[in-house]
Amino acid sequence: MEQTTTVPTNRPLLEIACFNAESAVIAARAGADRIELCRDYASGGLSPEPETVRRLKGQISIPIYVMIRPHAESFYYSDTDFETMKRAMFTLKKQGADGFVFGLLTEATQHASGEVAPWIDIARNKELVQLAAGRPCTFHRAFDLIPESQWDTALADLAECGFTSILTSGGPSGKTAMECVDQLHNLIQERRKQLKGRVDDGRLPQILVGGGVRAANIEALWERTCAAAFHSAALDRWSVERVSDGEVNALKAVLDKTRE
Repeated sequence: MEQTTTVPTNRPLLEIACFNAESAVIAARAGADRIELCRDYASGGLSPEPETVRRLKGQISIPIYVMIRPHAESFYYSDTDFETMKRAMFTLKKQGADGFVFGLLTEATQHASGEVAPWIDIARNKELVQLAAGRPCTFHRAFDLIPESQWDTALADLAECGFTSILTSGGPSGKTAMECVDQLHNLIQERRKQLKGRVDDGRLPQILVGGGVRAANIEALWERTCAAAFHSAALDRWSVERVSDGEVNALKAVLDKTRE
C-alpha cells in the first residue's frame, strides 16, 4: 500500500537524523516533521535494528524513514551486500517503516566530460525502490560524489529510479551545506528548470539539504536556496548521538518564520 508523507503547509519540511530510539522520540516531541532512523553516527549511519523501528512505530506518529546501508566503506556494493540490503528492506518494511534512505553507485568511470567519478547504479536503485512498494525513497549523500557538471543527468536518472528526494550537502561528502550553498542553489535551480513544462512534476526528486545544518545557519541556507526540505542531526553538544530538543525547537522556529 502506498504511504504518503504529510508536508508542512507553507514552510520547509524538517527531517531529523536519529541514531537511536531515544533521539527519535525527542525529535518527534520537539516538532520534527520526519525522522531518518539509522545507527552508528561515527560511520555516517547504517541500517537500524528492526526492533527499534517496531518499538518507535508504537511511540511516535510522524513518518520514519529508515537507512538501508550495510557498511560505510563506500557507496559501491557487492552482490552479497545488495542481497543484504534487500533483506533489510523486506524486514524493516514489515516493522512499519514509512520510507527508505539509500544510494547505490557504480565504481568510478570516466564521464563524457573527462571526469573520473562513480555514477548512479540505476538498475539496483530501481529494484530497491520497487521493493519499497510505494513507500517514498530518498537517495542519500552518495549524490555528493556525482560531478556537478553531471547534475542535470543525475536528476533525470534518479527520477527514472523513482526516488522522491535527494539528500545532499551540495558537494563532496564531508563538506557542509554552508560551504556548498552556491552549489545547492544551482542544483535547486536546475531542478526547477527541469520541472518547467512537465506534467509529471511529482516524479522529480525534491532536494533535501543536509550536512552541518543547525539553527545558527538554517536561515542563511534557506535564504540562498529556498529549499523545500532540510535535514539535521540536531545533536546535543554534550552527547555523541543524542538529539537536542532545544536544537530541534530552534530549527523549527526558524523555518516557521519562512511562511510569515
